[in-house]
Amino acid sequence: MADTSKQAWNEVGNRFSSVGKRLADRYQAGAKDGASTKETQRKVEEVAREIGNQLDRAFDALDETMRDPEARTDLKIAFGALGTAITASVNEAAEAIKSRGPDSSEPPRPNDA
Repeated sequence: MADTSKQAWNEVGNRFSSVGKRLADRYQAGAKDGASTKETQRKVEEVAREIGNQLDRAFDALDETMRDPEARTDLKIAFGALGTAITASVNEAAEAIKSRGPDSSEPPRPNDA
């Protein structure tokens, strides 16, 4: 992955952490019991940290995979297969439309001439 891509995904992680902290703060503001509020905030922050750690692991794995020439080849083949499938589906749909012929319920079109 390019450095700019990695930075972009780091930003995603930072933003989700920020949202988690805001959630914890709002939850704390709405709670009546101070002790349970702190415990809840601690748990929310722990979950947000774990999500960040899991995202880091996932993106590290993606980065390592994309550096592997065989993985890149597999990805190219997979996208080629996707393109072939889309093309075949569009061609089949076009043939189905052609084989229906003109729709008799369609109003006549005015002549441009």
